[in-house]
Amino acid sequence: MESLQIQSIGNFLAYYKTDLNYIKKFQEFKSNPSLASEYITKEIGSFYSFLIEFRVVRNFTNGATDKLLDETLLWINSKDPDNVDAFAEKLAQTTLTRGKIMSSMASKILFLNNPWEIIPMDSLARKTLEQKENKYVIYKNNLNRFREINDLTFEKCLDYTKPLTTLIHKDFNELEKLDVICKNRFVDKLLWTMGNKAFH
Repeated sequence: MESLQIQSIGNFLAYYKTDLNYIKKFQEFKSNPSLASEYITKEIGSFYSFLIEFRVVRNFTNGATDKLLDETLLWINSKDPDNVDAFAEKLAQTTLTRGKIMSSMASKILFLNNPWEIIPMDSLARKTLEQKENKYVIYKNNLNRFREINDLTFEKCLDYTKPLTTLIHKDFNELEKLDVICKNRFVDKLLWTMGNKAFH
């Protein structure tokens, strides 16, 4: 196993349970939007905590977490909930992102809604994919090629971590297709690790 793969496994395992908890809490909120006031606190697994950990809290107006959550709820109940670029443009039309198109932030938020399909986009992932454009539709095409090329690596690393992820999954039985989420989170961490190395 190569050093890069070992680093990716370490990054993946360090954050995987926390990631699943963020997804679980969002899915619970989606099923019961009346929980919004609790969900925007600084509690573990909350929307606000997620925005801090995923480094997007600086991308929107201070003190507007509740409004961002409202916009997110409206979007995920729209006819095209997985359209990251359109969501970023919609947020730019509000005062939330100060008129800027924040595609990375939009992808991270919509990942909570559909972790089975959406892998967040950030500068490190784009660096790995040699993508300059800050567009999710381009990222998705590049990502698909990356997945095809590296599929054997993913499977080898996931097999290696399976005894540990199986234990983690016992706390998240309410989430569907955990195997798909697991693979997507590892893909994300491999992209991140490769991109981080490319900066050095």
